[in-house]
Amino acid sequence: MTKKASTKNPGTTSDFCFLTGRTDARLSEVERLTMLGGSGLSRLVARLGRTLEIVNLDAFAAGLKPEQLAQDRASLHALRSEGVMARLLSAPEVNPAPTIVPVHGFPHGSVLDLEFPSQFPGTQLRAIPQYEKLIENSTSYVRLWEHNDQEKDRTTIVAVHGWTMGDQRINSLAFMPGLLYSLGANVALVELPFHGRRRPQAAAEEAPLFPSIDPVKTCVAMAQSLYDLRSLAAFLKSRGHGRIACVGMSLGAYVAALWSSLDPLHRIALLVPLVSMGDMAFELVKRHYGEGSPEAGALNLQILRDLFADHYPLDRTPRTQQESVMVIRGKGDQLVSRSQIAILRKAWPRAKYLWAEGGHGAAVERGDTFTRMVEFLLG
Repeated sequence: MTKKASTKNPGTTSDFCFLTGRTDARLSEVERLTMLGGSGLSRLVARLGRTLEIVNLDAFAAGLKPEQLAQDRASLHALRSEGVMARLLSAPEVNPAPTIVPVHGFPHGSVLDLEFPSQFPGTQLRAIPQYEKLIENSTSYVRLWEHNDQEKDRTTIVAVHGWTMGDQRINSLAFMPGLLYSLGANVALVELPFHGRRRPQAAAEEAPLFPSIDPVKTCVAMAQSLYDLRSLAAFLKSRGHGRIACVGMSLGAYVAALWSSLDPLHRIALLVPLVSMGDMAFELVKRHYGEGSPEAGALNLQILRDLFADHYPLDRTPRTQQESVMVIRGKGDQLVSRSQIAILRKAWPRAKYLWAEGGHGAAVERGDTFTRMVEFLLG
């Protein structure tokens, strides 16, 4: 597939480049390589794959305190009784009017940076105590690879990255926007809340902001993710994009599954997907305290699932057809267990399931599984 891209776009991608003077609005060499291919790109992809392989469950354990989770549960139930949590994922009115920053030009298309105001959930939800700490994250960034003509059968792929990713160079290694553009797709690479340019500079590098063990903050950030995706979709449709598909990796796959359960999408690909945050939290509690130990207190699987139930994708009747969903898991994935995929398979039995060689980094390898995923998304 890389050869196709190079043949279709000979030379270098700098031939038609225009710059705005903004250093954050230029196409990086990594992004160029996703169109041109070559050994340099292969080495970078392999390095990303190795990095993803060493991510383990303990990375999410910062701040894990059973007594705090018990307090959070009480706060969560109070917000539910007030109807606050139910309103978070209701379809809001969105304003599809981003600032558009030119990044790069091609003969028949361009790369644009889109900057959307993202102050959701807004003043009506300031009852959430943590919201004031979230407003630093008030701009949603999207890098859009767009063809000038929006043909009826052209697919726009919205790519949602995983935890700790978000930098557009890393996003590009994971999703290959130049290649997908060369194959005829539009590609929109989003930056999730508290990732990439949206992460507060004052936050400690190792601090997990989204998702975190705090169920209220996690739900608000998840709702903000949905608000941003819906704003993007409304903007894309206003520009003639008719077929919107989504590919998500790990955390991004969870977000993509939630989006597909709420809104009808053309196709969805879930790469090494996180399926249940409650189950993941239970694994952490067992690992750090032991199931049923005095330190773990009353925390059990049912309680922990309840903590993250407000945004759990599989509790909804999906608006996107199951036949339009593809799931890819690494055979040796040490972060997303087989039991997570079993939960998904039971809920969505008509989705397509593929097993890739490797672990949590398997999804970035450009082998047969990647080829089948691209063919599925563009189909």
